[in-house]
Amino acid sequence: MPMKVVVCLTTYNRVDCARISTEIIKLNWPQAWPIVHACSNRDYVPALEDRVLTRSPLPLTTGALDLLASSIAGAVEHFDADYLVHLEGDTWIFDQRVIADYVQRLHDDEQAVIAASSWSTDRAPEWRASPKLGRKMRYALSRLVRPFGSRYGIRDTESISTQFFIAKATPAFVVLMAALTANEDDVLERRLYQAVVGRFGRRAIIGMPEREPVHPAYRNTCAALHLACQHWPSAKEAPTPERQPDVAPSDFLTGKKESLAQARLPHLGPNMQRLLESVDLTYYNGNAKRY
Repeated sequence: MPMKVVVCLTTYNRVDCARISTEIIKLNWPQAWPIVHACSNRDYVPALEDRVLTRSPLPLTTGALDLLASSIAGAVEHFDADYLVHLEGDTWIFDQRVIADYVQRLHDDEQAVIAASSWSTDRAPEWRASPKLGRKMRYALSRLVRPFGSRYGIRDTESISTQFFIAKATPAFVVLMAALTANEDDVLERRLYQAVVGRFGRRAIIGMPEREPVHPAYRNTCAALHLACQHWPSAKEAPTPERQPDVAPSDFLTGKKESLAQARLPHLGPNMQRLLESVDLTYYNGNAKRY
């Protein structure tokens, strides 16, 4: 029997990104997968989703968890999903094969439950840019030991990127997500990691080495995963290096507009066309922060 894969899209205020995500998926991915979109923006106008679940706005961490759990529950209830692909509304995957390959890896590994990168941070670029001698020495040490497999200077590896992951929709995983809790001072990526490892063990996680470590080099784009998730609509609106020193220098050269153009997708929906053709992008994502 074919594997039933459902995309779980979640959005608060990056609504234009979300609409374009539905056009990427529905108009350009070869395999037809349903989209369940959990959205807490009451003014959202649906695009190409198969089902929109309207949620109440909540603070950042609890709101993200509510949207995530609701989208997963909806995918199972309405589409009897075997596999779940979670994408935050501003996270685009241009090539469906990236996901299909990881779905197959999950299928082939009985112990595996979820495929994702961590939400890790590489301290080495920060140390390199620091005027302090101690940090310069740490940077030099990282350069010496990493060729031998050391992860010196890489932090927060015990986490799961909630921004983009693929999971088996087993009853145990669905129950885990429904029961997962977080406070506003929690890091949701750590809470998910703790829950998954506590219930299924470390073998349950298939990593995505293409994006490791996420920060700073792969936070906004990851060519190997055909992923773009910048918060600014074009390079003109990109933050300055002074405002965002933790962003990789190359990321300032592209925004969503440039990433979409570079993807050269064969089919463009109206929301894609508007982004590509508009000179004034003040409309884009309304009052969402562009950092």
